[in-house]
Amino acid sequence: MSELAFSFSHYLQSSGEAGIVLYFVIFVTATLMFFPASLLAALSGWLFGAIGGTVLALLAGTTSALVAFCLSKSQLFPVASRAAGRNRYLKTLLSLSHNNALLLILLLRLSSVLPFTALNYVLGVSGVSLRKYAAATVFGLIPGTYVYAAAGSVISDVQVLLHGGFSARDILQRADVLTGMAVAVASLMLLFVIKKIFNRIAGIRADTRNNTIGDR
Repeated sequence: MSELAFSFSHYLQSSGEAGIVLYFVIFVTATLMFFPASLLAALSGWLFGAIGGTVLALLAGTTSALVAFCLSKSQLFPVASRAAGRNRYLKTLLSLSHNNALLLILLLRLSSVLPFTALNYVLGVSGVSLRKYAAATVFGLIPGTYVYAAAGSVISDVQVLLHGGFSARDILQRADVLTGMAVAVASLMLLFVIKKIFNRIAGIRADTRNNTIGDR
């Protein structure tokens, strides 16, 4: 199995545009089936480098998000609605999405509070316009996509290091590695803050709803 995976990865790397297109299709298809987008973004960095992997994963991730959004608006409405009804975060998301939808989606993309694919499907039934959804998705995916792709590219560097290609000092002196580390730390801090904010908003909304019911 490992030899097959290595051979396939080598094919993707050595096939030029054909390998890029094939991985793009794999990324979109897999994420639509709830495979973690973060792992695929890291794999794209491992295959095509930090910058190339980021661009490819960003294009594929955005495409997947738009396809899921449109599918949810058409065929998957009952499925997405039932999923939202069972999840406190998703219910709060649907109630909040009617106001400041652009900012809300951007924060959710930046923080990864909810799984990538689940968020795509649920936002399709939220009433958010496609234009706002697409804009917030593109800008919100950039930081996290770069972090995962840069991490994947570092794995490639570590493999070279283990084979004596260059030293650990050479890795740490690379600008993309240092930038990736800085962005990763900043993203983790942002994730913590946004989760706190979102939890607080969800709690406030829940308390308000309960008080309203109690008044009745």
